[in-house]
Amino acid sequence: MYLWTRNQQNLITFVLVDVAFTEVPGLGGTYTLAISKNGGAFAPSAGVKAEIGNGWYSYLTTAAEADTVGAVSVMITDALIKQQNLEYVVESRNSNSLEFTYTVTDVGTGLPIEGVQVWFSTDVGGINRVWYGVTDTFGVARDFHSLLPRLDPGTYAVFREKGGYLFADPDLEVVS
Repeated sequence: MYLWTRNQQNLITFVLVDVAFTEVPGLGGTYTLAISKNGGAFAPSAGVKAEIGNGWYSYLTTAAEADTVGAVSVMITDALIKQQNLEYVVESRNSNSLEFTYTVTDVGTGLPIEGVQVWFSTDVGGINRVWYGVTDTFGVARDFHSLLPRLDPGTYAVFREKGGYLFADPDLEVVS
């Protein structure tokens, strides 16, 4: 899964090949690129197409092309190439998911704890992990892209771990 940042330009690179799977150089920005946001109809691209070299190309999206949470399908066509179908995701594959803020604080002082490993699970045993991250300076759990958890509505068992701390896990949280 390749993640796009919402409401920002995103750069993608790709190779264009012909029907014999040989790289096709020399197209510049003349190929056609269309985007489907979250299963919607394909629309012509509005960003910047460019050739890198040796059959490699790039596309810089507009912020508007990344304004919808969910799957983004990219279709690239030209008479000289085999159609390329690429998929990206803006924040979460499921557009019904909700952004959820989870903060870890010290029980005694009430101060945030940085560097706590946090995972959300659909079961109280912590087996079916659906999200993982680490708390920032403010004790807020974030993934490796610095994003908050995006979860489907429901009840989750949250587990926390950091040396020197003992947490009463699981912490049950309702996302709604």
